[in-house]
Amino acid sequence: MARKVEVDLKLLIVAVAFVILATVGSAFTTYLIFRGNAAQTPQGAEASVERRELGPTYELGEFTLNLLSSPNQRRFIRTQIVLEASNKKVVGELEKRMPQVRDEVITIVRARTAEDLSTQAGMESLRLDILKAMNTLVSKGEVTDVFFIDLIIQ
Repeated sequence: MARKVEVDLKLLIVAVAFVILATVGSAFTTYLIFRGNAAQTPQGAEASVERRELGPTYELGEFTLNLLSSPNQRRFIRTQIVLEASNKKVVGELEKRMPQVRDEVITIVRARTAEDLSTQAGMESLRLDILKAMNTLVSKGEVTDVFFIDLIIQ
């Protein structure tokens, strides 16, 4: 007939306690892992990043230039550039040197290909090269940033 199965009550209590302990432990571990990643999200990073004030700016105007390309293929760039300066004296110095400033920008941009400027790294490289060139032209402070207000590559 039917066999009666006996279960030891102590063994059953230990097994249930082990399952509860394992569940709580894995839940706590998961919490620790995802809590660490939440600090790296843009919302968490936003709290730690200070917003700095925009310094005095100087607009260089619009540039329409040929890019470096093969003889049978002509590529153009149209951009408008604004420089951020550390102080107003730098802006005054840039105004006095406007022909030199524009010539430097033209020389730097024309040395690029459309493929160079199609990537984020290429645009950042262009930004840094313009920044370095502008800082060699000024002596009463520094140019702190370069902004591309308009940018079309054709």
